[in-house]
Order: sequence, then C-alpha cells, then structure tokens
Amino acid sequence: MNAPTTPTTRPNSTNLSASTDPVDTGDPSDATGATDASDPTGPIDPQLLHDLLAHARRHGATDGDVIAVAATDSEVRVRMGEVEQVSRSEQHTVGLRLFVGRRSAIVSGNDLRRGALVALVERGVAAARQMDEDPDSRVASVAELSEPVEDLALFDSEVAALEMPALIDLARRAEDAARAADARIRNSEGGEASASSSTVRYATMAGSDRSRRGTSVGVVAVPVAVVGDDMEVDYWYASRRRLADLPAPEQIGQIAAKRVLRRLGTQPVATGRFPVIFEAPVMSRVLADFASAISGEAVARKTSYLVDRLGSQVAHPSLTIVDNPHVDWGVASRSFDGEGFATRPTTVVADGVLQTYLTNLRTAACIGTAHSRHASRGPAGPPGVSPSHFHLGNGDRTLAELLREAGTGLLVTGMMGHGTDLVTGTFSQGVNGLWFVDGEVRHAVREITVAGSLDGLMRAIVARADDLDLFHGVSSPSVLVESMTVAGAG
Repeated sequence: MNAPTTPTTRPNSTNLSASTDPVDTGDPSDATGATDASDPTGPIDPQLLHDLLAHARRHGATDGDVIAVAATDSEVRVRMGEVEQVSRSEQHTVGLRLFVGRRSAIVSGNDLRRGALVALVERGVAAARQMDEDPDSRVASVAELSEPVEDLALFDSEVAALEMPALIDLARRAEDAARAADARIRNSEGGEASASSSTVRYATMAGSDRSRRGTSVGVVAVPVAVVGDDMEVDYWYASRRRLADLPAPEQIGQIAAKRVLRRLGTQPVATGRFPVIFEAPVMSRVLADFASAISGEAVARKTSYLVDRLGSQVAHPSLTIVDNPHVDWGVASRSFDGEGFATRPTTVVADGVLQTYLTNLRTAACIGTAHSRHASRGPAGPPGVSPSHFHLGNGDRTLAELLREAGTGLLVTGMMGHGTDLVTGTFSQGVNGLWFVDGEVRHAVREITVAGSLDGLMRAIVARADDLDLFHGVSSPSVLVESMTVAGAG
C-alpha cells in the first residue's frame, strides 16, 4: 500500500517489460538476493540499484533513476458466513528510467536474476536512444535531494504478521454484525478483509538513495436490505496502516447496516433549487475531482477548468485545503515523493484562494510554476502527480446542526458514476440520498441529479460539519452548499 501509484504514460516515454524472454545465465549465483527470502518485503539491497545504474552509464546512459518495490498483499472474502475467496500475492519489481541526453525510456521487470536485470538495463538504454527529446524531463540533482526526509511511522509489524485465519475472522465478524443488526437485512454481498506490506527503494545515478516501508489493513461489509420489492445495497469500510487504529469489525458492520437501512422507502421529490449537504464520504469524492483539476498534468495539457487560476478565488473564503504527507500512520503519508524529494506539508487553498498546483519536476517546468513535490511513481511508468493527505479543513458543528441550518433540502449520501467534466468544470451527478424538511430527515431518494459546476459548488460551501476523517487520503467533512439544482423524481 505504501508503494507509489502507477501514473499514466506520457508522450515521449517508452514502457517496456522484462517479464518475458528473461536472460538466464544458468548459474546458481545469478540470483541477486534483492530481499531476504524469509521476509518478502524486507530491505531491498541498495547496492543492487546502484550497480544497475552504473551498468546503464557504462552502456551510454547519461542519467537515470530506479525504483524497486517488494510487496505482499493478502485478501479474503466471506459471504453469508462462508469463505468465498482467499488470495495472496508477492511482488518484486524493478523499474528504471534511463536518459541519453534529453531522450528517455522506462523499462521494468520482475525477474531479479542478475542476467535478466543486465539485459533489462541494456534494452532501456537502447530504447532511450530511439525517443524524441523532452526538454522538461529530468532526474533531480544530488543537491536537490540533499534534504533529509521525515522519519514517519508507517510500518506496523502486527499488520505484517497477519495470517489468513485472522483476516477471515475480521471479515466474518464485520459481515455477521451487519446481518444481525436488523431483520430487514436478509442478504449480503459479503465481508472482506485485506492486509499488505511493502518496501519501496529509490536511487539515482548521481548517488541519491531513499527507502521506506509501510503496511495497511482494511475491512469492509456490504449488507443487502429487503422490504417487499424494495431492495437496497450499501457498505462501510475502514483502512488503516496500524492494526491498533482499525475500528472493531462489529462497528464497521453496524455502520454498514445503518447506511443500507436508511436507503429503504424512497419517495420522489420535485425539481428545483435547494440547499444540498454532501455527506463526508461523498464530499471527499468531490474534493478528489478538485485535486485532479489542480494537477500539473491537467494544467499542462490545458484539460482543467483551473488553468491560469493561481492566486484567484476558487472556493468559499472560509475554506482552507492542505496537503499533508506527514500524518503519522496516515494511509497516504510518504516521506519522499516519486522523484526522491523530501515531502513537506503544503497549503493548497487559503481563504478560498488557490496557492499552488500539484506538480512534479516535468509539469512544474511545463507550466512555469514552483515544484510542489507531488510526484507519484510505480516501477512501470514515468513520474505522475498525486496528492497525499489532501484535506478540506474541519468544521465546527455536527451534521444534525447542518441539517437544521439548511432547513429543507437534500443530503447526498452516495453518487452514481462520475459526473464532473474537469475541462469545463461542469458538475452533473446522479446521486442517492435523504430528503429533509425543517432539519429532519423525512425519506430516502434515489437516482436523482444534482447539477451545477465544481467551481460554483466550491464557492457556495457555507458551512462544514466536524466529521473529517484524517485517516483517509483525500478527505472532507460534510459540507452545506447554499443552493444547487436538484432534478427530482427519484
């Protein structure tokens, strides 16, 4: 879970795989010993990475970097109390980005025998020579990477030691609690539990080196409620880096049960403009769209409605948005980004005004702005851009108080599909939710549309609840939007 996400491949990069036709010398000493065989996510040998980059230099590479990931993932699913799925995977992958002048290519492979890695390097250098030049793409210098990284708490030995029986128990307890909560919950799509451990190591040809380890554990319950012909499905989940922080599976199941029960008994509503409250998990999805709109990649391609909006009002003056990669035990925390830079907290929006785009080295050069240290990278792709703990500031009242303040309107509890056009900022989203009158919930609504613009929505947030969950990555409290178009009759 701690491994960087794999971005989409940009123009002027080559993505080759060494998973086929590996070079096998036939020599038992050909194994690299990249990790301790007794610990699949143990320390990755840094000398191996520097040896690969030195070999690339001897074959004509002028610069380069390498990322190595060793990870294990375990997952179980139970349904109606019976185990349906048990899976475990182990990943050992090396990815190199090699430059010949301003030309670059990316190669990756999961065959860690030395002969295969040597061939991988040589193919990468050959591929780089075939590429067009990219004046904005480069590897960070030693001076740029000289800043020490934060020593973050991200790895929990208890999570790393979880075995399948323990995961099955977590999943079963969550599903059992959801099914037992109410007689109307007659079915289940299951309970799931997962655990992962990973080590990520990054090195550059100039000699810089970074490493981090992380874990994650999660539980989800998905109950089905039935009354007559009315059948509804909902879920709840929790994910943490540390086992001690994970809510009890029974609590997760009970919340899932409450969420599905409140969806029963839908009634139509009239079309009009009404106050709209976005519940915290839903608003977090909306905030993720905003994060995508300020990505340097989108701005460089001019596929964002926020192009040329630095220093301008993009949200209500009461709002502040911060990206904080240093949350201890945070699921999206990271001590260094995908290009090796030490991360730092960043104020993205202050008093509603956009302060920065999220950039890596290349996108910062493309759009001519400061580099924000938000590179993301997996072994098989070039550096992309992603936030860490990207949070809209918490509010000072309860969700019930937001309902009373709004009077009559819609509480959005779920969204269907994706309704934001980031190029224009248009927001037209199919939703489910609860209709409230005089601050009291009256009935559920289903498959109605909330419409406007993302820009208008962010500017019209007039109040926030105090239910921000700092354990999530992109996260928001519940918010009250002053007025939006609600197209009824769901």
